[in-house]
Amino acid sequence: MHDAAEPGWRQAEQVILDYLARHPLAADSEQGIAQWWLGTAGVLVTAQELQQALAALVRQGRIERVPLPDHGAIYRAPRPRH
Repeated sequence: MHDAAEPGWRQAEQVILDYLARHPLAADSEQGIAQWWLGTAGVLVTAQELQQALAALVRQGRIERVPLPDHGAIYRAPRPRH
């Protein structure tokens, strides 16, 4: 259960990490994360809150941002470097 008093971006961080713990090979765009990862968990955040959560998780090394050729990006759990 998520604390309603907790900032939206903090809730989003935890739900993203929980989702990746259950689905370690998952990868999605901001829109997909908002709809499928957060939405199905009942967590609704603004685009700004989601961007803040994703940026914080990337800075912490807990997820990685993978640029796409169309200038978009997907987010996923870090992959081992070879």
